Amino acid sequence: MRSVYLLLWLFAAGSLVYWYQMGQPQSIADAAGEKLDCVSYSPFHLPGQTPFDRELVITPAQIEADLRALSQQFGCVRTYSVDQGLDIVPSLAQKLGMQVWLGIWIGRDAAINEHEIALGTRLAREYPSVIRGLIVGNEVLMRREQTPANLRSILADVRSRAPEIPVSYADSWDFWLRYQHEMADAVSFATIHILPFWDDDTVAVADAAHYVADTYHKVQKEMGGKPLLIGETGWPSYGRQRQDAPASLRGQAQFIREFSAVARADDIPYNIIEAFDQPWKRRSEGAVGGYWGIFSADSQAKFPLRGPVAEAPEWRTLSWLTMTVLFVLFGFLHWRRQGWDGSLLSITLPWSIFGGAASVAYWRDMWMTNRNWLEWSYSSLFALALLCACYGFIKGARLKTESDSVKHIDRVPFSPDSAPAAVVSLAPYMIPLRRLFLVAAAVVCLLMVFDLRNRDYPLALFIAPALGWFLLAYLGQQNNILLEEKICAIWIGFAGLWLPVIEHLIFSPDMSCRFADGINPNVFYWTGICLLLSLSILRGQAQK
Repeated sequence: MRSVYLLLWLFAAGSLVYWYQMGQPQSIADAAGEKLDCVSYSPFHLPGQTPFDRELVITPAQIEADLRALSQQFGCVRTYSVDQGLDIVPSLAQKLGMQVWLGIWIGRDAAINEHEIALGTRLAREYPSVIRGLIVGNEVLMRREQTPANLRSILADVRSRAPEIPVSYADSWDFWLRYQHEMADAVSFATIHILPFWDDDTVAVADAAHYVADTYHKVQKEMGGKPLLIGETGWPSYGRQRQDAPASLRGQAQFIREFSAVARADDIPYNIIEAFDQPWKRRSEGAVGGYWGIFSADSQAKFPLRGPVAEAPEWRTLSWLTMTVLFVLFGFLHWRRQGWDGSLLSITLPWSIFGGAASVAYWRDMWMTNRNWLEWSYSSLFALALLCACYGFIKGARLKTESDSVKHIDRVPFSPDSAPAAVVSLAPYMIPLRRLFLVAAAVVCLLMVFDLRNRDYPLALFIAPALGWFLLAYLGQQNNILLEEKICAIWIGFAGLWLPVIEHLIFSPDMSCRFADGINPNVFYWTGICLLLSLSILRGQAQK
């Protein structure tokens, strides 16, 4: 049992260190200047708002409130469309002393394209002192919704309607290089997107600012000195880690601040993506897609431009509170049955710390990722199941201690059949909980194996159950194992070993493949969880 106690306390200590670091402010280099240059503005950040709802028109009051907040940190905004109420942006920007890179959205629908072009060019003629330039089309070549020839024709049409305004097209920097010979002479300047987090070989946040600047100069050189604007660059504050690039608030603050200084030193025009978190993007891009904003979805600044930054101070406070509440609750339940004994400190306290830390981490994931009532319903079910399982693990470890005491007192060979039933039997709900988490882990592994790019590793939900059932198996407390459970366990173990390969394998356009330079530790944590779950079932006693 000593090894069990030691393992529990190691996980409990790791939980305390984790939450201490999450709430501890860390020093980061300050941003250059009082304001940043420009930021992408999309108004679809309130509940239920999405640009895919073509009937939705954002109110002038909301847009004015958004721009007023942005004007405190930025002197310019970039839009992607002039529809759904965004045609009011130039007049409001003029009122607030801001400038605009005005976007004209181009897609497959010729009628919508014409509406955007007509309205965008009219605004350009009305507000020439406010609009820095027209950005016609955003990654339309990447999406394969227009050919280079068609896009050239559209750009020529726009230039003829607003001849005094610079005109550009925006796409990823590698797509601009791919199509530079067809497109370079069709624009006044090229708008390139450089997102180190999404590159095939991601870049660590400490190197990301200089990587963006180096890529800018590389593209400019290869395009013969063509004027460039970095139309999108930024860093997500939450979501899945890619290779050695974690999505974090500290990382976002560090990148934005450091890049602003590098851009000022190199005289690089840039636009940050993006102004506000966009919850609607989580549907297609996973959690990370919704957290690129400098402001949260409810319009709160996520970090200052100067001073230290803490990752999640409010969640650390909740973690301490939850650990304490669980210890009091679990201790009280134990005291009612057994009185005060040494297992309160050796088993109940570390499980309360570890379970409380894991529970708050999972609640944070729920808060940041859930999008609708269905997701809240089943994730709340799993949160309740997690707390019940934690208490079951405490009870199971304590019953094993009592079983050992019975063996010691009787001085006779001990078997489960000869002991009092209350000593060796777990709560009846533990077997259904085990099967619930096992099936859930098998489904998660299946989804990840076939569609990994935008999926998060649910470490917080499964780490406590994986450790708990492994320890129960080690103590001989895993029983009634079905054949179907063993099949799930084999799949989970195989998938856990295979996912690190998928995570770090990169396929080139010519279909050659190689391993990424950076390493994502989260996939190896998930592998460990999968192996613990798998071994806990394969070591268990089969149902008779």
